[in-house]
Amino acid sequence: MINLCSFANSPAWLRALALTAVLLLAAGCGHQPLGPDSHESLNATLWTQTAAEYAANTTQAYRLAAANLDLALADGAWTALPEQQNDSSDLPPAVLLDIDQTVLDNSRYNARIILQYGEFSQETFRAWCEESAAPAIPGAKAFVDYAVKNGVTVIYVSRRREKLRDCTTKNLKALGFPVPDQQTLLLSNKQPSTQKAYLRNELSSRFRVLLLIGDNLGDFVAESKADAGARRALSKQYADRWGREWIILPNPIYGTWETSLYEFDYSIPREKRLTLKQQHLEE
Repeated sequence: MINLCSFANSPAWLRALALTAVLLLAAGCGHQPLGPDSHESLNATLWTQTAAEYAANTTQAYRLAAANLDLALADGAWTALPEQQNDSSDLPPAVLLDIDQTVLDNSRYNARIILQYGEFSQETFRAWCEESAAPAIPGAKAFVDYAVKNGVTVIYVSRRREKLRDCTTKNLKALGFPVPDQQTLLLSNKQPSTQKAYLRNELSSRFRVLLLIGDNLGDFVAESKADAGARRALSKQYADRWGREWIILPNPIYGTWETSLYEFDYSIPREKRLTLKQQHLEE
């Protein structure tokens, strides 16, 4: 048994050494402190920022979109919207693009989260957007320029909040994208799960929509907020549209694919979410 009186009267260096030993022992018995090297988005964000394969993938997707745009312009019956049932050949052509991880690359925001071992929040994302510093996704600018050159209206449909309109416009303008107006930059004004479907339906009466381009299943269909199995089935249901009227870009960092693994319940503690996600792994 330690004699506390003797310990208190021992040299300062000995007391410091003993305290260090106790702290190291306690750390070894409990959980190691978490940091950037254990963040769940580390590899996904690094792949997006550094992998030649990512840049090749998005460039390839947009090159396919440009080729399909030519086909669509030559085919009066071509439409990317299942909602567009009536003859739309006389309507002006348009393409609908998501913004985040489709036109603008927010991986630097995700890097900040990782370095702080943090999580997404509306407040920090707004601060990032206000910087108007996101670079363009590889291939996006060339495609948009090609669409405009061919007389196609480019419409951005995003879940960004209306209060981010000015900084979003500033960011797009700084990258040389055509500056959108109220009619071509459509931001969130309804529940996120239904907003894009509502806007697609509304636009179908005014435009012949040739292509949908996005990084999330919800950029294409309304029923995407479902469990992982149902989402896979939904993707298979529309298999004939992928790579034709619908062009999807990779996003391993975040999206409905990830939140579906814990039933879209953002209130679940982080450790529990990680456990639920692990249960979806197949060996």
